[in-house]
Amino acid sequence: MGRKLALVLIALAVLAGTVHSQQQTGVGSDTDPEGYSEKEFAPFLRDLRRAEIVMLGTFPITLFLSLEAYDVYRFAASGGAPEYAPWPFRPPGAVGYTGKENLGVILSALSTSVLIAAADYIVGRVKAKRELEQQRSD
Repeated sequence: MGRKLALVLIALAVLAGTVHSQQQTGVGSDTDPEGYSEKEFAPFLRDLRRAEIVMLGTFPITLFLSLEAYDVYRFAASGGAPEYAPWPFRPPGAVGYTGKENLGVILSALSTSVLIAAADYIVGRVKAKRELEQQRSD
């Protein structure tokens, strides 16, 4: 029974590549999406979306840097013990992180990402305010 099911699944997978979708022709066949207009979303929602993108984009970098900084701190605090060496120099039998240490590193990376997103928001608001003032003076 299992062998027959496997053969049927393989046949379906092979045949699925031969199925083609229909293409619409004639009037209204343009399938390219329209861009959003300026008035479609409130400015607050656009700022929130940008902050989300900046925060999620910087999180992997801040996580890596937080791990490295914590590794160096832990190595220095242990008096230079080899089992606490930072990542590129860590021996195979190195001491792992505790649950509290993992949580601390993740929270520090997350808070750093939020601070970067907040700084990006502030810089954006200052630039927009300067542009508005410059337009008023012209």
